[in-house]
Amino acid sequence: MLIGLAHRQVRTILAVALPIFLLSVAVLFSLTPRYTAQSLVLVDTSSKNLLDPNTAATSGLTDNSRVEGEVRIVRSDAVLLDVIRDGNLLSDPEFTPNGFMEPLLAVVGLKRTVSSGDKAIGAVLDSFRYAVRVRREGLTYLITVGVTSKDAEKAARLANLVTAVYIKKQVEAKVANTVSAGKILEHQVTAARDVLAQNERNLDLFVTSHGNLQAAGSLQQLRLADAQFGETASDARGPNYGRGVSSEIVTQYYALQQSAQVARTQYQNLLTRLQDFEAQASLQVADSRVVSAALAPIEPSYPRKGLVFAIVAILALGLGIGGALLREFFIGGFTSEDQVSAVLNIPLASVTPDQAGGEVEKPHGRGLSDTIMSAPLSLFSESLRRIRVSLDQTLLRNAGLLEPETETGVVVMVASALSGEGRSTLATSLARTYALAGKRTLLVDCDLRKPSIHRHVDREPTSAFVNLLRGEPDPGLANMVVTDHATNLSVILGARPAEFPTDELLMGPRVRKLLERARQHFDYIIVDTPPMEAAVDALYLARLSDAVLFVVQWATTPQKAARKAVTALRGHTRDAAPIIAVLNRQDQRKWFAVGGHYVLASA
Repeated sequence: MLIGLAHRQVRTILAVALPIFLLSVAVLFSLTPRYTAQSLVLVDTSSKNLLDPNTAATSGLTDNSRVEGEVRIVRSDAVLLDVIRDGNLLSDPEFTPNGFMEPLLAVVGLKRTVSSGDKAIGAVLDSFRYAVRVRREGLTYLITVGVTSKDAEKAARLANLVTAVYIKKQVEAKVANTVSAGKILEHQVTAARDVLAQNERNLDLFVTSHGNLQAAGSLQQLRLADAQFGETASDARGPNYGRGVSSEIVTQYYALQQSAQVARTQYQNLLTRLQDFEAQASLQVADSRVVSAALAPIEPSYPRKGLVFAIVAILALGLGIGGALLREFFIGGFTSEDQVSAVLNIPLASVTPDQAGGEVEKPHGRGLSDTIMSAPLSLFSESLRRIRVSLDQTLLRNAGLLEPETETGVVVMVASALSGEGRSTLATSLARTYALAGKRTLLVDCDLRKPSIHRHVDREPTSAFVNLLRGEPDPGLANMVVTDHATNLSVILGARPAEFPTDELLMGPRVRKLLERARQHFDYIIVDTPPMEAAVDALYLARLSDAVLFVVQWATTPQKAARKAVTALRGHTRDAAPIIAVLNRQDQRKWFAVGGHYVLASA
């Protein structure tokens, strides 16, 4: 089915798909290629303190948050602004807004006003931000830093510059934190030194203010004893120490001495930590390192022509097939019985095959109507008999026009929406089918604008019928009728193509009287009419007909035109006159596979 649809709608598919594909290819080749260079960075989340190598590692949850935070830091404005300055991107036309307008402005002799200051930096930052892509590789500690540029070398240089600036800022941040902490410690060391000095002064003043402490021993001996207090103090104090000194004074002395000792210890600890921070500031290393530096790419990352070609081809073909389906089932022609019945809301009598180049040779060059005699068991002949059976059954069911007691003949009009749909061929073939079945049949060529029945019956056209309609004396029915020698079919031929409006002839009383006389002498009167899109003649004849056979060319007649014609026919036919469709020139003989093989085998 799809192959057949593609064969029928190949023009539609090409008309839709080819322009889309060619336009996409033209746009693709007009695009400026861009290159993406990528560098790979590893984030080490373990704490680094060269003065304390036994620092505990952080947890996994903290590690994940840390890596995600580093991704955001790489894309931060602070990093990108330093890259812009270090890479001199403020003067780079690729990242300068409206840089593509420079050539056009140069042609007309104009110069673009370049913004300066923060506004220019912000504009370049916005442009450069779109060129930078930073992502984490899954759940690993690896970060890919990519930069896209028109120049492959520039892309690699900028990608490496982004990672370098990022690592540099990481080290600077750690150094700044250490220096900031060191400054806080400096204030604490200064304060501790002042406290120590004050305690020392208090102790010295206390000793000098108590003379018995001096009499008991020199200040130097007291301090030496204090240093050895608790161990060999009695020996160090000397033989005269403590003579004449009260216990309260000794207690105060040792309290002051203890405060001075605590201040001295705190001062020494803070001084040691300050020296450690100063050493750390000079020993800071980055937590991230470059695993793989960016190299200049060979192939552009945009556009990917191979992938784009494939996608565009598939998309264009899909749109072409969509257009073919739309034309096949909604806009274009009819391709199935159900489609005809559903769209036109009329019964379908038969589907006739397209015999162009088929198994039946066309004798005398007159067309398919001779197939009824030359190949009576062919697919085409069988389809005509199906039309005859369907037409007779519909007339019996709807109007009772074919009852035995009925003495008048039946007028069957053959119509179509457009020309070239095989209407005249079917009218002649159907009339010959009735004639060969022994029915008295008259074929009337009412296509006065372009008569063609005379070619099917191999007779010269005559103007007797047209002259009668134009008001000349009635020559009698017998004088207007010619005989088809092949089937004894009676035929009223048309004249040469008319150069005047023919609807005026068919709306008068003479054609009605002619058909009434024909009903008295014939069982079936088959009337061929002009296409309804070209003339209104068929609408006048529909009022005089007992049934209408509406011909639709398979996969060709537009659905809109067919619906319009059927709607017009419904408004002009008798209430009981049925409209029956025929799907003509079907080019898939598979539709007739079962019956066709049987008929050909019987032949």
